Amino acid sequence: MTSAVHAIARRELDAPAERVERVDGGLLNETYTLRCAGREYVLQFEADPEHDWDDSLQRGLDCYVALGGSDVPVPDVVTERLGTHGDRTYSLVERLPGETGGRSVPRERAVNAGRVLARLHDHRGFERAGPVALAEGRLHAEAFAEPDPRGRLQEIVGDVVGEIRDAGHPTVAADVQRVVDGSPNLPGEVPAVLCHGDYSPDNVLFAGDDIAGVLDFDRAYAGDARWDLAKAANGFWMHDPASDRDVRREFYAGYRAVAGTDDSFARAEPVYRVATLAAHVGGLLMFEALTDEELAFYAEQLAGAVDRAERLH
Repeated sequence: MTSAVHAIARRELDAPAERVERVDGGLLNETYTLRCAGREYVLQFEADPEHDWDDSLQRGLDCYVALGGSDVPVPDVVTERLGTHGDRTYSLVERLPGETGGRSVPRERAVNAGRVLARLHDHRGFERAGPVALAEGRLHAEAFAEPDPRGRLQEIVGDVVGEIRDAGHPTVAADVQRVVDGSPNLPGEVPAVLCHGDYSPDNVLFAGDDIAGVLDFDRAYAGDARWDLAKAANGFWMHDPASDRDVRREFYAGYRAVAGTDDSFARAEPVYRVATLAAHVGGLLMFEALTDEELAFYAEQLAGAVDRAERLH
């Protein structure tokens, strides 16, 4: 595949690639970094078309274009639309400085990441909830197939609890389903904001404790900020779950410093914590990315989140 990368560099950048490196580890799309004419770039090939990822690579490009020059740092694009090489489609963007988060999330990183997510959620004005795409220079949302927000949540949870059940934890799976199905505190449709969908230390670039970039908007959509916030807080906590600090609380504090949260988030958060943690765990199970020990740990954490949700409500 490196020969394809070199050919694309010559075509798109009008210069030979001086260095090409494959990026491994947990990425939806096949990814390479390259250096060309003294500048750094990221080239991604679209996922296997047999997977139903709903034009995820183009969605990510659309978000980079829409957010360019905003207070959410994103890469500059080289190709605004997907290019083609043989039977593969690709995107090419400039590489931002910084590093993705490791297995430890210091307090300032968690707080600053919450602040940047709040700024992302300030991008509003969508007529409906659904996957986003660029049209006439701005992002628009295409409607979800399931119009009811409670129905969408139950659909998400129904998919992931099956993974948890089949992995050997049927009681936890049933408890998660019961909490979501029985909660009176799930809000109805709310004004949609731009949601990242997978905001975690893997998709945030840090320069020290500052946020240098937000990456991989493949799953971006217009929707409920509260769900995206709870899922992101769980994503950051999962990178440092053994910490004696409350990483989620720190993340929420950063978010609230910019955007605030209302009583509806306080009511929904315990259930959203259960559901989004189950979504993270179910996703990792789908990719066979958990050891037996890790699965046992997260099953215990899910049981604790269920207890918390039922106690608070």
